[in-house]
Amino acid sequence: MNASENKSMIKTLILASFLALVCTAPAIADTHFDHDGRADFGVFRPSDRTWYSHSSESATSTEVTWGLMTDRLVPADYDGDGLTDIAVWRPDTGVWYVLRTIDGQMQTVTWGTRQFIPNGWVTDEPVPGDYDGDGNDDFAVWRPSTGTWYVLLSSDGFKPEHARVFKWGKLGDIPVQADYDGDGRTDYAVFRYTENRWFVLRSIDGTWHTTVLGQAGLDLLVPADYTGDGKADFAVFRDGLWIVEDASNGQRSYLNYGHSSDIPVPADYDGDGHADPALYRNGEWLVFSSQATESSTYKYGLSADVPLAALNVKDSIVGVP
Repeated sequence: MNASENKSMIKTLILASFLALVCTAPAIADTHFDHDGRADFGVFRPSDRTWYSHSSESATSTEVTWGLMTDRLVPADYDGDGLTDIAVWRPDTGVWYVLRTIDGQMQTVTWGTRQFIPNGWVTDEPVPGDYDGDGNDDFAVWRPSTGTWYVLLSSDGFKPEHARVFKWGKLGDIPVQADYDGDGRTDYAVFRYTENRWFVLRSIDGTWHTTVLGQAGLDLLVPADYTGDGKADFAVFRDGLWIVEDASNGQRSYLNYGHSSDIPVPADYDGDGHADPALYRNGEWLVFSSQATESSTYKYGLSADVPLAALNVKDSIVGVP
């Protein structure tokens, strides 16, 4: 066997290993603008502050101007109708502005702030998720200066006096909230760059789980339910290499798909309950379907647009004052 044949066989084995793991309900909420069960393409265009969304069910697009260029994008299903609500969080005021799909009304909530520490200002990190498991995403922030989570629960009517406050993490950590135990509730979780370690507090039993995966500064954190068991899996994207660790058994798989300049946008685009490795490249979406086990390319957006599916992706190291 020559070198070329050997290299080809290695790539085939790597791909087969990855597919065996992937083809076993996404745990991180995908972007849904219809009810067909498939993640939809959506982008935010900073130049005109417009959200562009495409329904895979009706093959139609919608445009909505919402927010300021300085806002943080926080789309999620805050009204529990199964559709993604366009939403932004304004750091200087701590106000969330949500366009509810259930009735077309605007909802505003003030939650989150900036704090001054000895070396400078630190802004809260918005971390929306369904922390109480009622089917509605909750307004939540993680405070880097203290490592504290502040969650307004939808089941309590988003009342500040009933907010859930929990300390988990420390300055320099990256929040990677998701449902890692499959109980339908978002778990508190952080990635600690000094150790390349993930820390997860399991809501199902109150115990913590930890694993070492990734290389801080080189990888992007891309947790999602690649195995289809209802649990978010630990995963990183490194210069075109996807590394996934099954949250249930710790088994790892690898897939060479993409380039270092690509933006990873994993989501369940084919509706089979498995998150698909996917990329955003200059206005094109490249999706490696877990169902078809092949890559497809779709044109939607411009090179300078922000793909909404990338909002689940986190840097593995962040600057701190």
